[in-house]
Amino acid sequence: MNKSHGYKLFEMDLRDNKLYPLFIGKNEETKQGEWLKAQYIPTKGFSARFGWHLGLIPTAPWLMNFNGEYGSKRGKNFKRVWVEVEHNSNNDYTDVVANLPKKCFTDFFEDGFYHFRETNGHDWIISSDIKITRVLTEDERQTILKKMNVDEMEGFKPYYEIMKKRKKTLDKKKLIC
Repeated sequence: MNKSHGYKLFEMDLRDNKLYPLFIGKNEETKQGEWLKAQYIPTKGFSARFGWHLGLIPTAPWLMNFNGEYGSKRGKNFKRVWVEVEHNSNNDYTDVVANLPKKCFTDFFEDGFYHFRETNGHDWIISSDIKITRVLTEDERQTILKKMNVDEMEGFKPYYEIMKKRKKTLDKKKLIC
């Protein structure tokens, strides 16, 4: 199998260091060090886009909290962690999906990956198979971002502004009620 690498954000249970997806299939442990085939798990509120969604860089500012951190939504026994993964790169389906109506596979595909560009400009790799090779420390993640010349806090600013507006709107509603 041809392999490439990418990054993915998970929730880690601090009691046993098991990893869980953030949203889709969030209650199923994601094993480390094993090749895992993508599953199709339709989830309300999310686009039907089969495959493992990976970042080219270990950052996703739209998933940060108001403090500019990747805070867990699952409570004190969990934290969000970035992992490095290998993904199946046997076949590049990017040209195939470019001609599809939604610019992505909405059903199964095997033995490969494609590049997907969100309407907000973020590029993703969507792969049929991944293997988690390691959990990154925050220092390792910051070193990678620095080498790639990525200023995460600069990327976070537009999302922070959106969160501030939402908070003001919610605060006004509380005063009215």
